[in-house]
Amino acid sequence: MEDDTSAGEAVVRVLVFLDAELRDQLAAVRRNDPDAVHQARIRVRRIRSVLAVYRRLFARGQTEELRRDLRTLGAALGTARDPEVRAKAMEDLLLARTSPPVIDAVEALAAQSQREFHRAHGALLQLFETAEHAALLDRITRFAVEPPLHRRAALPARRWFRKALRREVARVDARARAAADLRLEALHDLRKKARRLRYAADAVSSEPAPVLGLRTQRLAYAAETAQDVLGDHRDGILLAHHLRHALDRHTLGRSAATGIGIFASRSEKQATRELDRLDVALDGIRELYPPKG
Repeated sequence: MEDDTSAGEAVVRVLVFLDAELRDQLAAVRRNDPDAVHQARIRVRRIRSVLAVYRRLFARGQTEELRRDLRTLGAALGTARDPEVRAKAMEDLLLARTSPPVIDAVEALAAQSQREFHRAHGALLQLFETAEHAALLDRITRFAVEPPLHRRAALPARRWFRKALRREVARVDARARAAADLRLEALHDLRKKARRLRYAADAVSSEPAPVLGLRTQRLAYAAETAQDVLGDHRDGILLAHHLRHALDRHTLGRSAATGIGIFASRSEKQATRELDRLDVALDGIRELYPPKG
């Protein structure tokens, strides 16, 4: 992208591109395409990340309502996505040597999660038929095409985006220090900040607005690594909780109950091991865009 591109020009290109991608993925959700709910949820999060990290490019107070509405849409997609992930994770627990009673118990739990997914998917389709949903999509498109820009949006894109990303790295660093005790919710907050940094860095270092170069692409990759580590850790811990809760809710034979308990412990241990890679990813983020102070 040309050196004299303004920050406003670049962010408009990003938003128009993401708006089109979101509409494509929502259409895929309607068709029940494989992985469509996950991909639509990612597009919602990408738009929210751009609006949050680069909010100073827009007129004061003009992004809050749209970000709130996008959060609601993302939550609806998450209601469908979470049981879909859980069903796949439970199926992945099964090994060739797993005993038949344990297989039956795990498959029954996975089928229950699949039923939850199908109910939530049906609710999504109903949501998509509402006037409120259509109005939200129209608001996103209008905002993308002609956003209410602040006068600082006329500043050179490269310098402005570097400063914005450095501020976001400082937020990730603060969340990392707050999560030093490894509490699950503190780690989840850190994951959300790493994800936001990833999407914001990727938005301005790749098409359609490659304003920044290799260093920012590496920043996006380091943030993605931190996000993946934290996501795998959380998914493993929550799966273990779900399996143990199933032991309390269902009457299982001794063999099945023992197997479910073993799977829960195994999932928890694997989740804990995932965190061994976290410090390397966080150090990579800090080295690429050292936070001030």
